[in-house]
Amino acid sequence: QETKTGLLSTLITRWMMDPGRQKGECNGDTNYTMEENFEEEEIDLDLTDQNVLSLNEKWDYNDEIEIFLRGLPKVELHVHLDGSFDPFLLFSHLRSTGNYDCLPKEVASPWDPTEKRCIRKRVQDCKDYHSFHSLVCCRGRRSLREMIHCFDIFIPVVRGNLPLLEKMAHDFVRRQSQQNIIYTEVRYSPHLLADGGSLTGKSPVDPNPVIDAVTKGLRQGEMEFGVKVNQILCCIAWRPDFADDVVRIAHERRNDFPCAVVGIDIAAGEEHFDQIHYKHLHEPHARALKYAQELKLNITIHAGEVGDPANIKCAVNQYGATRIGHGYQIIKDTDLLETLKKKNIHFEVCPTSSVETGAWQYDSGVGKNWKKHPISTMLQNGVRVGFNSDDPAVFNTSLTWQLRLALGKMGVTKNCIYESIINSIDASFTSDVEKIRFKEKLRSFMGKDDSSWSMSRNFIERVEKRPHVSENNVLK
Repeated sequence: QETKTGLLSTLITRWMMDPGRQKGECNGDTNYTMEENFEEEEIDLDLTDQNVLSLNEKWDYNDEIEIFLRGLPKVELHVHLDGSFDPFLLFSHLRSTGNYDCLPKEVASPWDPTEKRCIRKRVQDCKDYHSFHSLVCCRGRRSLREMIHCFDIFIPVVRGNLPLLEKMAHDFVRRQSQQNIIYTEVRYSPHLLADGGSLTGKSPVDPNPVIDAVTKGLRQGEMEFGVKVNQILCCIAWRPDFADDVVRIAHERRNDFPCAVVGIDIAAGEEHFDQIHYKHLHEPHARALKYAQELKLNITIHAGEVGDPANIKCAVNQYGATRIGHGYQIIKDTDLLETLKKKNIHFEVCPTSSVETGAWQYDSGVGKNWKKHPISTMLQNGVRVGFNSDDPAVFNTSLTWQLRLALGKMGVTKNCIYESIINSIDASFTSDVEKIRFKEKLRSFMGKDDSSWSMSRNFIERVEKRPHVSENNVLK
């Protein structure tokens, strides 16, 4: 037991004793993310020796694994910028400016205009950071739509505020670096973050100032913290009027390195796949994605998270996706699973998110058995997966915690984690030169070496000697 209670209990103790926790300050892996662990495992916050022991008895975990995870070079492909906004920074901004007028009095749901929720008063009534945090954190609700409602609370704080968006983008890179993430593709809807943007409106907005501000913050962070970052722009399922604009902008900015736009996505629901009940959502998105394929844009699509496996099939066959966000429902269609394996479709899986959105339908009376999670089934069937945090601030988690769950709960091996990162690198929307660099870092950490990597190094050196080679056209 002494071996088991080393670094993990130290990590918990650090979180409990950290004065920054009382203020809500967070870094990439040791403050707000620790709370996720306690809620996830239903451990009493009174940190006694017995509690530490019971925590470790539930986890197949030890110091060696923790050391491994801390040093592991990581890659994250599915992380939303707005879902990563530090709640403490948002709350501090509201308190320091006193400007609550940026918040709407109420918002309507895009799926039910008669359903309206109070926003401004609920935020104004927050007496401290923790009460604000309870509004913007989606834990225990087990609903994708409830999760989307959490964004209604805090997105208005940053909407159209370009200096604040730049600050948030810079802070995002800082927190990625604290987890030793060497490459990340961060996604967001510039239209929703723009002045006048919303899930339910119909007025046109200008997303370009938002992209300029976010890009500036990401570039500053990339230079300061050494994390390689690229961007993915999201269409929004409920705003088909955004779709053509997203494709056009992604094409225009695809070579705007560093921190270029390297792909597109459709987020905020799967209703757009429904050609019968949501034809008005499907047709504009299908048309825009058809044009995106003609432009040879990289495409990843949220599909099969809480929707039917047929949505995954549509995302790949009609929309042209080479990556699927979530996709847990694939295990219900073994024929489709085998087909997508042959096509090397990559699945961006997010364990904690799957619990909180209701994507993983486990028996609440029995409790969670992570070894029976759809991700475990996907791995056992040879599906190409990579681990991600999705919306780390909204779900109180981090990429590192997702890997802790994989190793400590799902029974995934270190070599499987290594292969999942290789999968993410292979599926990433960056250049082949960068992919080789990332693989070399990972292989060096893992102690793997063979002659093929010396050949790769020679390839990089040859490419770098070529004149006028941009990052986006090497072996594309």
